[in-house]
Amino acid sequence: MHRTQIYLHDELYQQLKLRSQRQGLSISELIRRAVEKDLHTEPADDARTFFDQAAPLQSFAEVEPESYVRELRSQSRLLREPSDSDV
Repeated sequence: MHRTQIYLHDELYQQLKLRSQRQGLSISELIRRAVEKDLHTEPADDARTFFDQAAPLQSFAEVEPESYVRELRSQSRLLREPSDSDV
C-alpha cells in the first residue's frame, strides 16, 4: 500500500468525517472505496444507467415519431406547418 497526502476543502472533510463515523470506517477507507469505485466505472456504464433509469421514455415506445411531431405542430401556431390559406 502507498501513502499519499491530499488536501480537502473544509466542507468535504466534514462530510467525510460524519460519514466515516456513521459507517464505522476511517476517512482513508472511504476515500479508497470512492476512488476504487470511480476507477471501475466505465463512462458507458454511466450512460447505460442514465437510460435505464429513464423509464418514462418507454411510454413512447409505440409512438410513431412523424405523426407525433405533426400532432404537436398542429396544436401550436408557431410550430404549425404553413397551409395554403396562410400564404
